[in-house]
Amino acid sequence: MAEFRTRPCMGVTELARRADLLPSDVHRILNSLVSYGMIEQNPANKTYRLGIGMMKLGLAALQRNELREASRSLLQRLCEEMDATAHMAIFDARELDIFLAEQIYSPGEIPFKPKYGAIASPHSTALGKAIAANLDRKTLMNLIQKTGLPKWTAHTITQLPALELELAQTYDQGYSVDLEESAEGACCIGAPVRDGSGAVVAAVSISMPANRFYRFPQPQLASFVKGTAAELSVATGHRSIPLTSRH
Repeated sequence: MAEFRTRPCMGVTELARRADLLPSDVHRILNSLVSYGMIEQNPANKTYRLGIGMMKLGLAALQRNELREASRSLLQRLCEEMDATAHMAIFDARELDIFLAEQIYSPGEIPFKPKYGAIASPHSTALGKAIAANLDRKTLMNLIQKTGLPKWTAHTITQLPALELELAQTYDQGYSVDLEESAEGACCIGAPVRDGSGAVVAAVSISMPANRFYRFPQPQLASFVKGTAAELSVATGHRSIPLTSRH
């Protein structure tokens, strides 16, 4: 299923190559998934794509997700308090993905609107940095190896030593910033969300136009975001377990 995240439609041969399986095995697996509605075949070109059954399953899981449910009212309040768009991203430790799971828009004030499920880059977004700063070094390096350090704007950090310094500062201060690093004209500030074990599993952020963001002291903005992240952490079982070094 993961192969369809980057390619919406694929044939048996391509799927077999990408999954390192025999075409006959892939064909058998696809037939089984088709019978359950998880995969469907395009009759025009015989390629396969995710089916309605997978969409329904994904939506059901998203609706039931405790982080998303707990975050909605907190993000709504944060959005109204700060007059800024509020976001929440979840860290998938197995797939090494940081993906947008919830957002509350502040109408007409942000020059970009990421979609649900969009990947938050660990080197250029406040959501990504808030999570990346709290990972052990091995996991962090694996994440960076997967995502790379692409240059989105003139402000994007694209060198690993500079990123590591940024993440160390993020860890120490308890919040992250995106200073027009993922989109020109937009700034974000984020904070990590922890589960019952103290591990960072998500992050909360706000976004606003750069010309308004720079009017406020960062610690002032950070206090609202960190407070929301702390409330969401408590709602998902965190009980102020002492932090240890991420290294």
